[in-house]
Amino acid sequence: MIRQSPPRCPGIDSKLAMAHPSRPRVLYILSSRGWGGMEMHPLVVARELRRRGHGFCAALAGGSPASVRARSRGIPHVTLPFRWYLDPVTWAGLKRAVAAIGADLVHVHWTRDAWHGLLLAGLLKRHYPLVLTRHMASPAARRRRDPLHRTLAARLDAVVAISHYVGRNCLETWPCLPPKKVKILYYGVGPEAVGDPQKGSRIRETYGLSSEDVLVGLVGQISPDKRQDLFLEAAKRVLRQRPETRFLIAGASTDPVYAEAVRQSCRDPLLRGWVILTGFREDVPDLMQALDIAVVPSKAESLGLVAIEAMANGRPVVGSCSGALPEILEHGANGLLFTAGDTESFAEAILTLVADRAKRREMGLAARRTWEERFTLDREIQETEALYVSLL
Repeated sequence: MIRQSPPRCPGIDSKLAMAHPSRPRVLYILSSRGWGGMEMHPLVVARELRRRGHGFCAALAGGSPASVRARSRGIPHVTLPFRWYLDPVTWAGLKRAVAAIGADLVHVHWTRDAWHGLLLAGLLKRHYPLVLTRHMASPAARRRRDPLHRTLAARLDAVVAISHYVGRNCLETWPCLPPKKVKILYYGVGPEAVGDPQKGSRIRETYGLSSEDVLVGLVGQISPDKRQDLFLEAAKRVLRQRPETRFLIAGASTDPVYAEAVRQSCRDPLLRGWVILTGFREDVPDLMQALDIAVVPSKAESLGLVAIEAMANGRPVVGSCSGALPEILEHGANGLLFTAGDTESFAEAILTLVADRAKRREMGLAARRTWEERFTLDREIQETEALYVSLL
């Protein structure tokens, strides 16, 4: 059956929002004003859904980093105030967006947005399937047992968890959610995540690194959860045995006090001249090509997208044995796991790879295969489309 064209809606380019008649039309809702994995990755998926012919619109917070990127990438979207849960201006804008694309399904990417989704999808009468993606784990002490969360759990058609770690956390912190509604769907990265080796070499030259220097890098927001402090402590131990090692920290600061503490640590006589602080960089794929070893010492990654990006570039990863990283890394095969929070264990894992070029290459090739087999963007999109179709 060929659908009629949806009505026009101010703020949405009707040509961009047009859909292939056999593809589900999707409204995304994401009111977050941050810029981390939860905001970045849905836009990557959105662009691919559009490329495959899905009618699509994203409802984003006005002035947010996500809205700025959506505009620059040509992703159909509307910007709304999202001032409070039942903000009438936001509610009216969401209704116009749903009508504009003739939506078949509502997909929200933040739990607080689920309430808008609930009203759009229908509380008493089911107007659209409602999907919630959980991009992060919740504090273990938080338990959602109140009547509102019980209502939401009953109405949701699916809860997508980006890892088994997040899926378990979801069921632990939301006891009234039926387990059968939780679907595990890993992030994927596409070929654009693979950097240019020549550009990687130029980055090394920029920082005065020779081919004999071993560059170990931590890429991610500078924050206590990412454990740049642990990385620097491990670096001191590594340098005592392998002075040819260099260390790199790349990322924007989300905590000025912590960021200043990291900078102060880099001025330590044992580290001065051996640590490169790059700040935020857009060219992460090329930066990955410049590294010999990638590290992810986070307290508990909900997935570990940066680890997947490193693996796509054929780099071995040293990661903490916590959160979802053990789902990605196979110790001794495509990387190494160390005891979370333990400096000695971390340093030993780095030293194992610094000392053995052949092992780095072998693990890097295995890491690349892991990406190709389990964590491509194409695989994620196929599973997303299959989920949508199953709910219609």
